Amino acid sequence: MKFLHTADLHLDRSFEGLTSVPEYFQEQLAMANQKVLKKIVDTAIDHSVDFVLLAGDTFHQHRPTLKTQRYFFQEMERLAAAAIPVFMNFGNHDFYQADRYWFAFPENIQLFDKEQVETKEFSTNAGEKVAITSFSYQHPTINAAMIEGFPRKGTADYQIGMYHGGQMPYAPFQLTELTTKGYDYWALGHIHVPQILSEQPYVIYPGTPQGHTQKEMNLAGVVLVESQGNQLVPKAIPVEEIRWEKRTLSLASVRQPRELFPLVRRLTVNVPTLMQLEFCDTENLGEELAYQLFSGELLEALQEEVPKEICLWQLLLADSPQEKPYLAVEEKLVDQLIMTYQTSEVFEDLLSELAQNPQLHSLMNQEFRVDTVASLKEKMRQSYRFRGHADVD
Repeated sequence: MKFLHTADLHLDRSFEGLTSVPEYFQEQLAMANQKVLKKIVDTAIDHSVDFVLLAGDTFHQHRPTLKTQRYFFQEMERLAAAAIPVFMNFGNHDFYQADRYWFAFPENIQLFDKEQVETKEFSTNAGEKVAITSFSYQHPTINAAMIEGFPRKGTADYQIGMYHGGQMPYAPFQLTELTTKGYDYWALGHIHVPQILSEQPYVIYPGTPQGHTQKEMNLAGVVLVESQGNQLVPKAIPVEEIRWEKRTLSLASVRQPRELFPLVRRLTVNVPTLMQLEFCDTENLGEELAYQLFSGELLEALQEEVPKEICLWQLLLADSPQEKPYLAVEEKLVDQLIMTYQTSEVFEDLLSELAQNPQLHSLMNQEFRVDTVASLKEKMRQSYRFRGHADVD
């Protein structure tokens, strides 16, 4: 028996934290999620898996865009054509509401669409009996320990638990509660960093297959699980289309600023990469490097030097200067910009995703908005120097 386990695709999520992206790289970002899904389906077909598990948060929101729905169902139809069933549940981001889906789920998809534990059984082409037990979110949170509703392993040759969550308020569980059920494999979702919690049996968070923030580095991809004797053995297969990477570059050999350019030209990557570049051993360049870095000009200049597979999204100094970075605007402009977010409509739009959680409604009042904006203004004043300050030339 062989199957593919993936979770947390967040298909309609954008790449976050980016402020300036070259036009040619924007096109790659726009198609990344779609290409990753295609890679996942290609992997399932190429390895002739018996089934695919989608363990929650396939979509980033509970109302996926119609464009995202269309290409998702098109890829699922490819699995249907290959006679590969898909078992899918819904997580805290894409909690299930039937009327949000404008396209019919193909017949090869078996949905766990209820906020209660149920088991689906089927037989592989080799005659092995498989039972898959799971549940779905119908709300942004689940405080209940859903693991309590999972039955012990029955008569199936292989019993698999598919579970999205882990900590409050997302269906909390203890590892021992999983391992004592007698299941052969636990296909987890919710944590974006890949983790193997247990090997007897395997209890695995595969992590998100495509990182959308700088925190989502060193990804494993999807997990191909194959039976070897009486055990199910996992193997990670990378499928990311865009990689987030932090790289440190020593400038010990650089004596003149112009020598930095050929050094950066030698940067290489294997896949399109959003790179955070940190400079160390910068003593020879002194304050000029820090000035050009904090002004934003150096980032723009170096982007012209690196290969087109690299988007430099941030430059850092390993030993940051004590002096506050300089913003070439007057402080009153910052005040004017921040005032925009004091209006309830703009503020609520920014926090619309949080507002879906009813437990937060009582907290997100006018006092919360005023305090948040005031904290942001104070943070800006503490962190930057502005034009017109006495210490700015």
